[in-house]
Amino acid sequence: MLLTCAHCGYKWDYRGECEYYATCPRCRYKVKIPEDKIEQLRTERGVGGMVGGMLEKRPVKLLGVAGVVNRVVEEYQYEKSKLIQILLKLQRNFGWLSKEMLIEVSKQLNVPLNQVYHVATFYKAFSLVPRGRHLIRVCMGTSCKVRGAPLLLDRTKSLLGIEEDETSPDGRFTLTTVNCLGCCAIGPIISVDGDYYEHVRVEDVKRILSKYQ
Repeated sequence: MLLTCAHCGYKWDYRGECEYYATCPRCRYKVKIPEDKIEQLRTERGVGGMVGGMLEKRPVKLLGVAGVVNRVVEEYQYEKSKLIQILLKLQRNFGWLSKEMLIEVSKQLNVPLNQVYHVATFYKAFSLVPRGRHLIRVCMGTSCKVRGAPLLLDRTKSLLGIEEDETSPDGRFTLTTVNCLGCCAIGPIISVDGDYYEHVRVEDVKRILSKYQ
């Protein structure tokens, strides 16, 4: 069955197993198989996986970053509306989103690259640079601010020798701020890897960080 890549224009005889998407052998772009060709594909397969008297060819296997992204994109069935969920899954798995990952997501979902970058830079849950082993989040909501959150942030910066959204030279910590952690009654709050510390005082910061190696 003849398919044409919408990305690079390459044409090839597709004889793979998937009935909904094919991978372009040239650029690895995901090509959606037209509905009117799905039945044709099923017919051409014949009995026992044979196509035209020959053994059916396997789809091209994606390697490296392309393969990593493809496993996640495939999990969400190539749905463009699942872009945020796909990026979140990649972020959880690898700790950050590399340029190569974003390009592959754009290519495999057939979504403009600037749209992928917009989502990845808009939400603070995503990072485009490698993060440290531990993620520190200082709540800067109004309730925490009036109780001394700016002083906690300054103390953390001083101890680690970094600024907000930076990673310590030893790769141990990445420091960020959030608008609210939803714990206004027990602020000021510092969170490290999801562990919440309440009513934190400036003198408590060093002790809290010493728990994480």
